[in-house]
Amino acid sequence: MLRIVWIVLGVLFGLAVLGFFAASIGLKSMKEMIINEVDLSKLEDGVYTGRFHKVRWTYEVEVTVENHKIVEIVTISKTDDEHSRRVSAGATEAIIANQSVQIDAVSGATVSTKAFQKAVENALTGTED
Repeated sequence: MLRIVWIVLGVLFGLAVLGFFAASIGLKSMKEMIINEVDLSKLEDGVYTGRFHKVRWTYEVEVTVENHKIVEIVTISKTDDEHSRRVSAGATEAIIANQSVQIDAVSGATVSTKAFQKAVENALTGTED
């Protein structure tokens, strides 16, 4: 019986270690990712679509520009979890308020915020990652 307990504990420990490594994949490159400023004065009125995907971070957005200002950002990617919805809402509010993709991260979500910022940047520049 004791042997079975040790085997189960060993398996659980192994799964925890694997989970930790899986969760950290891509973190360093995401933290170091550069968010480029976008010159809104060069953009025509319209709706721009952009996407960013890397490892487990995926955002797809539609950014509406009117009179060289960002007036709306709609997340069109499926966001099943509360964390993604919170990041989208907080980053959207900050980007529109600042009229810039250069914003402070949503509290507790630095890497997810950067992924969202990159999706908006990609929409406005017509690039894709």
